Amino acid sequence: MTNLNNFQRFHLSTVWLMFLCLIMVGCGGVENVKQRGSVTLTITHNGAPVTEGEVRMMITGKGEAAIGNLNESGQVELTDVVLGKYVVTVAPPELATPDNPAPKKDYPNLPSQYRDLSKSPLKAEVKAGSNEFTFDLKD
Repeated sequence: MTNLNNFQRFHLSTVWLMFLCLIMVGCGGVENVKQRGSVTLTITHNGAPVTEGEVRMMITGKGEAAIGNLNESGQVELTDVVLGKYVVTVAPPELATPDNPAPKKDYPNLPSQYRDLSKSPLKAEVKAGSNEFTFDLKD
């Protein structure tokens, strides 16, 4: 068996410690936790609350989204929304299924430009904490 002097033991211990630290950092390290905020959106059409509709907030190219349905006051509250700059769309509610088709209904208070992600002029920047946005849809 080889006898190690104090210097060799210290050197070997240091190398092992550095090796273990590198493994720990490489195999987990610090998690990439995205900061989040809460959002309240109010949607009106020519000043009147829009009471039916699905609001979608999307960061284009990032895969981040938040979705909710409007209530009777024309509002939707979203929690745990990743911070960032969003495009907002408002579309008719998705109620129909192949087995239970919803009756065809016009939604004149949801002009077509606000339904399409590539055409919607609605923008919202979500910051830490509570965020409130009001959008009045125009024909």
